[in-house]
Amino acid sequence: MYPPCLIVVETLLYDLRMRVAHILRDSGLTQTEIAHTLHVSQAMISKYLSSDVEPASEKDEVSQEIARMIIQGRDERDILLYLCQTCFRWREGGSTCSLHDLPGCTVCYQLRSPEVLDEKHRVIQNVREALSVLESCPGVANLMPQVHMNIAMSLEHAKNPMEVAAFPGRLAPVHGVVTAVSDPEFGASHHLASLLLKTGKRAVINIRYTDMLASALENLGITFSYSTDECGDVLIDTGGFGIEPCAYIFGKDAVNAAFTLRRISQILE
Repeated sequence: MYPPCLIVVETLLYDLRMRVAHILRDSGLTQTEIAHTLHVSQAMISKYLSSDVEPASEKDEVSQEIARMIIQGRDERDILLYLCQTCFRWREGGSTCSLHDLPGCTVCYQLRSPEVLDEKHRVIQNVREALSVLESCPGVANLMPQVHMNIAMSLEHAKNPMEVAAFPGRLAPVHGVVTAVSDPEFGASHHLASLLLKTGKRAVINIRYTDMLASALENLGITFSYSTDECGDVLIDTGGFGIEPCAYIFGKDAVNAAFTLRRISQILE
């Protein structure tokens, strides 16, 4: 297993930093200043500058542009954007792709296909909207488990946890309101992602299990089960020694699961 990312880190990034260091030195910056700018040690800059730079038109062009942005005092985020755009360009049939040399590989093209990016955007937005639904219902915070709550939603044909979006750090109660500490990201919840991949469901929210939950689900006409083999709209895990009882609310998307949870919380109040 040798992903193209390793080629970028081990080969191309080193080469780019070395070229940029030479340009910055020739522009009058000290080794200490260059080290601070490139986020490496002064000893590494000394190593870069003691190495001979062989001409390479594509790398030279990129290095000169990065050095120019640094000298102009451009925001580091602008420099990172340019660097990452270059990285993708090299992965999609450029230098990285050539060094990777895996016949028939189209993985990097698929990562940025308009269809995939559009679906990821829709999933992230749906997870955000689901949180808004929960924030508007104070009773939901009463169902917060000790391990905290999260909202997860997968891409339509997800095959691994990196294709499932959730909130990093989970959700926590703040003044009685379910609150996120950051925006949703893909790969943020391995546990809920694994559950979605196993059950084939699209979205899930985990809550604290109470003795009243089963009867509330029956009153609402919501199907539930105690096993992933016959998974209904809700999966109940009664826990065990040292394991907190909990329930998982599924939905066709995150917003759908959030509305189901809101109905459950209202009947349990």
